[in-house]
Amino acid sequence: MKIIPMNVDRAINRKFFEGASTLHVTSVFRTIQGEGPYAGYPAIFVRLAGCNFGDKKASGMCEFCDTNFKIAEARQVTPAELLVELINTPGYSSKDVLVVTGGEPTLQPLLLDFLQDARQHFRCVQVESNGTQAYFFTKLHQRGLHSSVHMVVSPKASGKTGMYPLLSPTLLGYPLLTLKYVLSADPSSPHHTVPQWVKESFPHNVYVSPMAVYLRSYAGEVSNAWDHTLIDAEATAENYSYAAQYAMQHNLLLSIQTHLFTAIP
Repeated sequence: MKIIPMNVDRAINRKFFEGASTLHVTSVFRTIQGEGPYAGYPAIFVRLAGCNFGDKKASGMCEFCDTNFKIAEARQVTPAELLVELINTPGYSSKDVLVVTGGEPTLQPLLLDFLQDARQHFRCVQVESNGTQAYFFTKLHQRGLHSSVHMVVSPKASGKTGMYPLLSPTLLGYPLLTLKYVLSADPSSPHHTVPQWVKESFPHNVYVSPMAVYLRSYAGEVSNAWDHTLIDAEATAENYSYAAQYAMQHNLLLSIQTHLFTAIP
């Protein structure tokens, strides 16, 4: 199966953000959360710029990622400024879910200050992460945020080794933790299965999400499954069927990308 890398950036590490007085933000928008434990809820998304796997194909990680989180396109705002912007987003409600995603949001230490203040203005707070920044989970505990910030971790397998990075005990001991694995029906893909230990002994919820297959790149936040010039319908349907069967076979939860079917961000 051919994967078209999109929005390829450079890889950014945590050192890049050390001493920063602002958050690097790619986009802010209100939508419906499309996947994971809060699927179906109205949500305000904050997409932070920069990712440690940002070079995608070059690193052998996340070739299928379609997200634009380019660091050079980021605008810089303080946590207080960002919170004001969210509350003034058209349609905002305190019943919205706040979703902080990326890129890899946990690379930015200043995110902790933002979460500290933002959580009281939303139904709940969810941070989407690849789970590689163990320090962030420690800091959440130290600040007492571990009982109010839900971490949804989607580990990424290496296209070079076929292996997933090991998840640290710091992460695995986090109380509000969900794992979400992207699945491909292609037996040669490193994303064809979920690690055995996760299926056997992980104490929290585990989701599997079918990989969308693209025919071309696209711009912006909207990806439309009904646009057959964009989505490879046959390959994507095969992945959806495979993920559903895999979830049933291994007693996992299925998370489909419902935002692909609504043509909204």
